[in-house]
Amino acid sequence: MNTPDKTPNIQQPNTAVSKKTTPENSELIKAQRLALRRKRLRQKQVRRQKFLLACALFLLTAASVILFSNRKRNEILTINETCESYRPDVEQAAASYGMSDYVDLILALMMQESSGRGPDVLQSSEGAYNTKYPQVPGGITDVNYSIACGIQELKYSMEKAGVSSPTDMKGIRLALQGYNFGADVYFSYLEREGITSWSEETAEDFAKAASGNTPRSKDDPFYHTAGPWDYGDQRYPEHVLRYYHP
Repeated sequence: MNTPDKTPNIQQPNTAVSKKTTPENSELIKAQRLALRRKRLRQKQVRRQKFLLACALFLLTAASVILFSNRKRNEILTINETCESYRPDVEQAAASYGMSDYVDLILALMMQESSGRGPDVLQSSEGAYNTKYPQVPGGITDVNYSIACGIQELKYSMEKAGVSSPTDMKGIRLALQGYNFGADVYFSYLEREGITSWSEETAEDFAKAASGNTPRSKDDPFYHTAGPWDYGDQRYPEHVLRYYHP
C-alpha cells in the first residue's frame, strides 16, 4: 500500500531582482532621450548647413563664370601705339586709292598682320601689287610701300566681296578672308560653291581643298589659332575684327 509522500512542500525563495522604476532612473532615461534628440537635431542642422554652403559655393562659382564670360565678351581690343603711329601714313595712302572711309579697318589689319613691327607692316610682300621687292615673306623693306600694296590688295578683295560701307560686316568678312587666302582663288571658289557669306566652316573647306587635304599637326602653334588645314588663317576675319569698331 502506497503511503502518501509526507515530505513538506518547501517553496524556494524568489532570488530575481525586482527592477523597480525609481525617480532617479526616470530622470536618467528622460535625460538620455533628450540628449539623443539634441544629437539628432544637431546632425540635421549640420547636414542642412553643409547643403546650404554647397549651394552658395555653386551659385558663387556660376556667378563668377558668367561675370568673367561677360567681361571677356564685352572687352574691346584696340590697336597698339605702334600701329596708331602709322595712322597719318595710312590716311595719306588710303586717300590715294579711294579708301579713306576704311582707315580704321586698315589699321586693324595692320594690328593683326604685324602689330606694326618691321617694315612690311601689312605683310604685302607676296601680293600681286608688290612689283618692286621680292615676292617672298618679308620681302618688302619700305613701310610706306607695304602700306600702299596692302591697301590695294584689300580694296581689290573688297570689290570682289561687294563691300558697300564700313559697316557692311558681311562683305568685310569675305574681303578679309580673301586678303588672307588670295582674292582671285578664294572668290572663284565661293562663286563655284554658291557661297555668299563667310563662316569658319566654309573657310576650312576652302583651306582643306587649297592645301591638298594637308592637315596641320596638332603640335603646330597655328593649329588652334588659324585652323586645322595647312593653308592660311581660317579664322582671319574674326582675328582682324577684334580691333575694328566702326
